[in-house]
Amino acid sequence: MAHASHRPGSDRQGTHRLAIDVGGTFTDVVVVDDRDGSLRFGKVLSTPHDPSEGSLTGATGTLDRHAIAAAGVGEVIHATTVATNAVLERRGAATGLITTRGFRDTLEMGRESRYDIYDFGLRLPEPLVPRQLRVEVDERLDHLGAVVRPLDEATVAAAVARLVDGGVRAIAISLLYSHLNPEHERRLLELVRAAAPGIEISVSHEVAGEVREYERTSTVVVDAYVKPLVRRYVERLAEGLGQAGLPDRPALMLSHGGIGSATEVVRRFPVRMIESGPAAGAIAAAFFARQALPGGDAIAFDMGGTTAKMSLILDGAPSVTHQYEVAHVHRFKHGSGIPLQISAIELLEIGAGGGSIAHVNDLGLLNVGPHSAGAVPGPACYGRGGERPTVTDADLVLGYLDPEHFLGGEMKLDVEASRAAIDRHLGGPLGMDAERIAWGIHDVVNESMAAAVRAHAAEKGVDLRRFGLIAFGGAGPLHAEAIARKLGVGRVLCPFGAGVASAIGCLVATPAADLVSAYTVLLPAADWAEIQRRFAAMGAEAGGMIADLVGAGAATRLRAAFEMRCEGQGYSVIVEAPEGAALDAGLSGELETRFAGVYAQVYGHRPPAGVALELVNLRARVEHPRPATPLHLWRPASDGAQALKGRRRAWFPSAGGYTDAGVYDRYALPAGTWFQGPAIVEERETSTVVGPGSRFQHDPSGHLVIELPSAEAQP
Repeated sequence: MAHASHRPGSDRQGTHRLAIDVGGTFTDVVVVDDRDGSLRFGKVLSTPHDPSEGSLTGATGTLDRHAIAAAGVGEVIHATTVATNAVLERRGAATGLITTRGFRDTLEMGRESRYDIYDFGLRLPEPLVPRQLRVEVDERLDHLGAVVRPLDEATVAAAVARLVDGGVRAIAISLLYSHLNPEHERRLLELVRAAAPGIEISVSHEVAGEVREYERTSTVVVDAYVKPLVRRYVERLAEGLGQAGLPDRPALMLSHGGIGSATEVVRRFPVRMIESGPAAGAIAAAFFARQALPGGDAIAFDMGGTTAKMSLILDGAPSVTHQYEVAHVHRFKHGSGIPLQISAIELLEIGAGGGSIAHVNDLGLLNVGPHSAGAVPGPACYGRGGERPTVTDADLVLGYLDPEHFLGGEMKLDVEASRAAIDRHLGGPLGMDAERIAWGIHDVVNESMAAAVRAHAAEKGVDLRRFGLIAFGGAGPLHAEAIARKLGVGRVLCPFGAGVASAIGCLVATPAADLVSAYTVLLPAADWAEIQRRFAAMGAEAGGMIADLVGAGAATRLRAAFEMRCEGQGYSVIVEAPEGAALDAGLSGELETRFAGVYAQVYGHRPPAGVALELVNLRARVEHPRPATPLHLWRPASDGAQALKGRRRAWFPSAGGYTDAGVYDRYALPAGTWFQGPAIVEERETSTVVGPGSRFQHDPSGHLVIELPSAEAQP
């Protein structure tokens, strides 16, 4: 059923919604007409100096190209990596930290664990706040939240003065045990605001109000660190949208897969949009899995211009974690990043995108990434000043890309520039011709991604052979089939609009808020009246946050979960309550049963018998379900007579090198007709490579389905 979208806080109504996803190389735009669910796509180069510039160019250009009036757009939804990049590139605001006396060095001490016990040169991430900008105040709570020493306001004045003199533009406040009793943090917030007006402030009990001192402090520091930059970015974007006649209060994609009000996110906790763009891709993959894969189990493979992201979709939903790391010193090593206590879709990030630079390492071996040419200067074939060979250059030399058809012909690629870059930087050290090196680049990237997925699947205890692979992003469909062969996966799904899938994810995501309340007690001693009160409070708070986006009085749905552990254990698992269950003592038995199942899934065995169970945190996910608006991804061609555009020589090792491959126009493919590889299926935003022995077809929804030759043998 169609619905009119609207901008909160105004009477503006619209027949269209517009989504913008900013990536490292390209900015993607998707517009949906809510009257019939039809989609229109746009893709432009990102503008790293000011990402809002590319967003506005892409939005207005897409509307103009499809003759859609800006006045008809009732909602803008935005996904961006601006917060992530600020942390990765260390270009956030100068930030100070105020903490309890004696806890100044929490950020450097961390958990005193080593992510690689055999690495004597092991590095840990440098704290975002240098020691001279970490100051202490006199106050103390005990482990139950009771006041041991009142807040000494005289020490507060001295601490704030020191930070202001140090030139900070943001201040993080994290006091010991404040998640149990925020009284001192609230008073400290008042004092800092009075003493340092104009400085951004983040407080830990609001940003991450749960147990674990180091992680809570780390999270609030990141929140303060990115807050000024995120605020400026959103303000520029909002101003530009307004000048273009579009809604000037965009919704933002959040790391947990829901969308929130830009006003609320910027004001309270920008850290929760740290994985905005990748989360949108995972939400899109879950939508496609529910639509096209039996059981809804899939590997989501999102490969753009800068990085590739993988996530597991189980029963049509992405996995969510509440312990996340960003800015890893050592890629793939848990514990080598900056920890965050936020709800986030669980993603495996790999430094391999279309712009990843190939090089020869100290051992004389071919390596790809993690450094990327990005949008500027870009791969050598872009002709924008890039000189180093990249994955895109290799794909072009291999014949997988049409130099005249990139971005639907709007951007021409220079094959000879790619070949020259490969010869110049890699040909001599490797002693090979450009074509074989290009295949090596392509295969090294594929193997790196396949190895990462194998390891992640082993940790989760899943058999990938029963999964489908959903490939999207500008480069995903180019590499998907080859990766599926390495993983033993028999089916690949390249959704219609794969090149802009993350923007589609913004359109199918629901307004949502995730909140947590620290509550530590043995399960038999739980006060269920207090539990009900806390969930009601979280529901009301989340409802207010959602109302800022969709308007007051909007219906919401609360999903309750309990963080639990065996008494005496240091780590916990999340146990979801049955939907609609009464939150009273009668739920205890069900929680015990569910805990045993989750515990066995995580640790590989049942919890020890006779050990009491303990509640740690109460978690509430509150959502505003949107009216069901089916997206018409594609309208089938009447026949396939015009589907075959021609033939092109492309490199496939199983064929002995270059061989003729059919080149198909995806928009002309009929539904239900099987075509044989080797083939390249072209659309405006991406191309799909199908190897020899595989076959492909459009399904009724317009998804390109590839079946590998071993598919019949897969369970």
